[in-house]
Amino acid sequence: MEKSAAESFKMFDLRPFAMLSHFGLKNPIFLETAAYGHVGREPFTKKVKFYTNGNVNGAQAYEKEVEFFGMEKLDYDG
Repeated sequence: MEKSAAESFKMFDLRPFAMLSHFGLKNPIFLETAAYGHVGREPFTKKVKFYTNGNVNGAQAYEKEVEFFGMEKLDYDG
């Protein structure tokens, strides 16, 4: 087990900052979904600013229209 863990650490950078940067977790898309869960929420779209390196400091921004809670449409029975 120790050998496979060591190999994993070589393949993946698991430091917090590295994970935040790799997955873009500081981008504002997560603010809408961070509270009150997702079950039963109404789907909506919104223009959101994204930053190339995940934060506003020295990053180039671009806007994109994002659909939030789109999976809720699959549960709609109407």
